Amino acid sequence: MGLKLSRKIRNFRNFFLESIKKRSLLLYKIVIIPFSLLKFLYKKNKKKSYQKYSDNLDDINKYEFEKTSQNNEDGIIKNIFDRIKLKKVNFVEIGFDYYENNSINFLDKANKGLFIDGSKDKIFKLKSIMKLLYPFKNINVLSKFIDRDNLNEIINYYFNELEIDFFSIDVDGNDYYLFENLEIRPKIICIEYNFWFGPNIKCSIPYDKYFIWEEGTLYSGASLNALCSLAKTKGYHLIALDSNCVNAFFIRSDLKNQFEIIDNIKSFKTPKKYSNNEIMEGREYLLNRKLHKFK
Repeated sequence: MGLKLSRKIRNFRNFFLESIKKRSLLLYKIVIIPFSLLKFLYKKNKKKSYQKYSDNLDDINKYEFEKTSQNNEDGIIKNIFDRIKLKKVNFVEIGFDYYENNSINFLDKANKGLFIDGSKDKIFKLKSIMKLLYPFKNINVLSKFIDRDNLNEIINYYFNELEIDFFSIDVDGNDYYLFENLEIRPKIICIEYNFWFGPNIKCSIPYDKYFIWEEGTLYSGASLNALCSLAKTKGYHLIALDSNCVNAFFIRSDLKNQFEIIDNIKSFKTPKKYSNNEIMEGREYLLNRKLHKFK
C-alpha cells in the first residue's frame, strides 16, 4: 500500500512538473528549485545506511555506508581520505545525479570541485543548489558530454596543474576509454564497472562518442578485469570494491602503502539480490553483444 501510494505521488509530481514545463520554461525553473533543494537536503541529512549487498567482502568493506551516494561509496571514500590524511579535497565527478553522487558527502571539505554531466536538467538543479547552499565554495557545474577527445582539455582548463585528489567516472558507457586517455594522475580514482561481465574477461563496449546508455539494459561499461589491467599500466592499484558491485577504487602508486591491495579476481563480488541463473543469463546475453576484448 505504502509503495503504491508513493509511486502515485511521484507520478503525479512528475506529471505536474512536466505540465508546467510545457507551458513555461521559466515558471518550471522557478518551481523546480524548491523541489530539488528539498530532495537534496533530505538525502544529505538522512541517517547512514550500513547494509551490505554481497558476500566475499574485504576488510575495507566494513567501513562502507551510504548517505548521499548510491552504492555505499560514502564510507569507503571517507576511509580512504582518513588514511591519506586528506583535509581539503580537489575533486572531479563525471556523471552524477544532483541529489545522489560520490562528492556530496564531503562538499564541506572541498577546496575546488568540478561536476560534469550531459543532462541539462541535472546541471540546472545542482548549479542552483550550489549557489544557495555553497555560495562561497569554488565548485563548478558543467553541462557537457565528455569524450576521450575533450576530457583532458576540460580538466586542464578548470584545474590548471592543480593536483586533483578524487576523480570519479560514471558515464555508463565509455568509462574505460576516459580512464585510458586521462593524462592527469589523481590520488584516488573511483570508476564504475559492469559486474555482469564476470571476473575473468577483459572487455568493454566499443568506443562510441555518442553512446547513451538505455536505462535498464545490461549493455554498458567495461569489465572489472579490463579496468584493473589498465590501472596497473597507469600506476594505480585496486583497494576497494563496493558491496553493491558497482564501483572500483584505485589508489596512486605513491600512496599504496597506506592500504591493502586487493586481487580483483579473488575479491570479485556479485549482488545477493540476483540468483545464479539470472547472473549467468545476463552474462551470456552480454558476451554475445558487440564488445572490444583486450589481451
